[in-house]
This record gives sequence, structure tokens and C-alpha cells, in this order.
Amino acid sequence: MIRMKTILGVVAVCGVLAGGLTNVVCADQGGHVKEVIKHAKEGVAHEKETIKHLEEAVQGGDNAHAKEALEHAKESLKHAEEALAHAEEAHPTAKKK
Repeated sequence: MIRMKTILGVVAVCGVLAGGLTNVVCADQGGHVKEVIKHAKEGVAHEKETIKHLEEAVQGGDNAHAKEALEHAKESLKHAEEALAHAEEAHPTAKKK
């Protein structure tokens, strides 16, 4: 049951990150970009915490689904960090226009 809750948590965090980072593309050039970047940073921090807990849940177990969820969470975190970096790079350009 704990593993299932953890997997659902990972899915939820991935969804939040995907939605939050997608907003960077649609955000205007003002304060919205800063706010989206702030929320994306919070999402990345939460995903790291989720991965930590999922690693603890997988440790010593043989649940293939939990291990696969952990790998997907790590991939999602990597992509989220890359998207956040691009958003942060784009923000100063948006400010100058």
C-alpha cells in the first residue's frame, strides 16, 4: 500500500511539473515568468523528495513496478531541471524586450 501511494505521488508530482513548466511557454514577459520559475523550482524540490522516498520504498524489495516508477521519476526530474534551466536562461531576454 505504501508503494502504491508513493507511485501515485510520483505521478502527481510529474503532472504538476509538466503543467507548471508548460506555463513558461505561455507566460507573458512580466512577473508571471518569475512566478512560474519559482513554482518550477519548488516542483523540482518536491520531486527530489519524492524520489528519495520512492528509493526507500524500493530498497530491499523486488516490486518491478515501483522500480520502474523510480526510473521514470528520475527521468522526469532530469527533464524538469533542463526545462527550468532553459526558462531561467530565457527570462533575462524576455525582460529586455
